[in-house]
Amino acid sequence: MRADNADAYLPTLVDLAAGEALDAYLERVADANYLTTARLMEMVRAGRGSTTAYLMLAPTPATLERIADLTGANTAALQNATLAAYDGTSLDLHGLDPVHQSSFRTISARGWIPGHGTQICPACLAEDGTWKTTWRLPTTTVCRIHGTYLLATCPGCQRPFRDQRHSPLRVVGPQTVCGNPLGQGPRKQCRVDLANLTAEPADDDCLKRQARQDVADAGGTVATFSGPLDAPEFTATLRSLTALLLHIAAATRTPNSLPPWSRHVADASRTGVRRWSIRPPQDPALRSRALTAADQILAAEDVDAAATRFGNWLQHIPEVPEGRLGWLADHTRMTPTLTRLVMAAHAPRRRLSHLLDQSPPLTASTRQIPQVLPARLVDEYLAGLFDARPATVGLFASLCLARTRPHIHSWADAARELGLQPELGERTARASSASLTGAPQDVVKALGAAARELGVDFRDLEDRVRHLARATRWFIQWARTHRAGTRRASHANAVWWLWVNAAGGHPNASPARTTAARARRFASSLTSAQVRTLSAAAAAPTNRYEEDRT
Repeated sequence: MRADNADAYLPTLVDLAAGEALDAYLERVADANYLTTARLMEMVRAGRGSTTAYLMLAPTPATLERIADLTGANTAALQNATLAAYDGTSLDLHGLDPVHQSSFRTISARGWIPGHGTQICPACLAEDGTWKTTWRLPTTTVCRIHGTYLLATCPGCQRPFRDQRHSPLRVVGPQTVCGNPLGQGPRKQCRVDLANLTAEPADDDCLKRQARQDVADAGGTVATFSGPLDAPEFTATLRSLTALLLHIAAATRTPNSLPPWSRHVADASRTGVRRWSIRPPQDPALRSRALTAADQILAAEDVDAAATRFGNWLQHIPEVPEGRLGWLADHTRMTPTLTRLVMAAHAPRRRLSHLLDQSPPLTASTRQIPQVLPARLVDEYLAGLFDARPATVGLFASLCLARTRPHIHSWADAARELGLQPELGERTARASSASLTGAPQDVVKALGAAARELGVDFRDLEDRVRHLARATRWFIQWARTHRAGTRRASHANAVWWLWVNAAGGHPNASPARTTAARARRFASSLTSAQVRTLSAAAAAPTNRYEEDRT
């Protein structure tokens, strides 16, 4: 209290509760002093320079002084009962001047600025009738005390709570009824008792996300994949990433592959609210789950893990002429942390390359790496990590194994080391990286497991097949014994089969002069016994059959 001006106080002084919103506090003050809320507002505006415009956003010093004169409350405590307490942490109210109404457009253009109304926790209102300031923050979506989502709309009048257009105080005063005007005369208000409403239990992940946000609201730093972020940077990044996820959810043609909450975004978009970076979803549960999805990306242990999580969303961005990066930039505000995330997620090949360059060699030498990893190993270890044909994945896997060698620093070098064209290595890396669906760390782990089963010298096997390509007597003898009636012209098809299946070679590097279509028809006609005996030809010493140069 301020004893130096005690005669200006109202007869009955009311203590401001911790976390209580200023407008709700003034309603209690009016009720305790047998005043209408309209009369109390007249007394507040009677002070020199005092105004009730934007009372809950940024009250002027003169307004705070006038309220302090009437209530005996401390001006600092009064300001902390408004959203101005979060200026510089969860909100950016710089430039708002209550005297100039146009200044609100400046701050509202930054997005996620609280407007009319508030959210509520019915259980909190039932306990002590206190309306909390934090309920007005768009990033506040749950009550951690009762473990429920907040409510945003009155089921009676279908409007936001405390949707007072002409006065910050309700006619009904401190009652827990809604009190929204119904437009049927000055004394017609919505009489729904808010303390009796039921709120939906909140997901555990949403409660954890709210705890992190509460740290930011208090001005603390929050841990992210990019290191600790101060409150303004964290909140700005979280809101921007959330807006991005909402836009992706609204644009995707395959919503079933995204979290269940994303299916409701399209319904929310039909109301005309599509600029999610300006105005988030009104439904607290939907907004909370979107914020939580964004926060889980930011809370990853490192940038690679964060990029992997965000990469699952990137694949749902529609194809547009300006490309993915252009689409992303058009649908949110980029912060330094979000830019780093987007660039990392947009370049999975670069991230995988970095991991491979930092990994110890996965094979004793490149001679133990086939040009194309066998299909059996691809199915066993790499299934589900790429959205590409097994043959492409097998080629890329071999390039990755070669990439772990200390003297190989590019995909072109890896291809040369395996006897392939450098351009093939670069094209395969681009295509396979774009189809990467698993985490790069999981790919490296799977490659290590597959490499442990590669114990033969594939360069030696390739040399043997090349030798068989130059000789025909072995094929004639094999065909006479195991495949009667086979023409000599099928020799090239048999060499192609041995190159691909026995030596793990790439079809484009095959020494056989045949077409892939003919070779595949030949391969499909082989019996299991013929496969075994044909494979033995590549494993036999090169001098077993007399060379017959063709």
